[in-house]
Amino acid sequence: MPTEEYRILAVSDVHGRMTRLRWVLENETADALFFLGDGLYDLDQALACRTAPPAYPIYRVRGNCDAGAPDPAEGLAPFGGVLFFYTHGHLYNVKSSYDRLTEYASDRGADVALFGHTHFKTLRRGMPGYPTLFNPGSLRDGGSYGVITIRDGVCNFGWKQVPQTW
Repeated sequence: MPTEEYRILAVSDVHGRMTRLRWVLENETADALFFLGDGLYDLDQALACRTAPPAYPIYRVRGNCDAGAPDPAEGLAPFGGVLFFYTHGHLYNVKSSYDRLTEYASDRGADVALFGHTHFKTLRRGMPGYPTLFNPGSLRDGGSYGVITIRDGVCNFGWKQVPQTW
């Protein structure tokens, strides 16, 4: 039986670096994209510049700098046998501790909690019964984004950088 593999992108904290976001949208292939806030206007503009929308779903949440955006502050999405909880992170005080985020995502049955806000790449594997925490870093500070591959319900996490010329 063939094994299904999924490729997911995670992007956060664009803060006006739309050309970097456009590079990711134009050069990366994926089965889904999680946009974790602070740059929803940039995302809308980058998508408007495309001749066709991406062929994959985009899961979006607002961050603390997305004032007035109608997008939700958090969400749950099953993908490839994995339940993702996704949020920007500011409502869970992630700059001080991951405890609230871990507890909230765990209470919802999430396998993985995706978040931004800190601008720091983070991977914390959860103990049994607790979610893995993953932060893709910031497209503004350092130009990093996350790449998650799922095979047989198991996630592998990594980061990539937008080339320096962008």
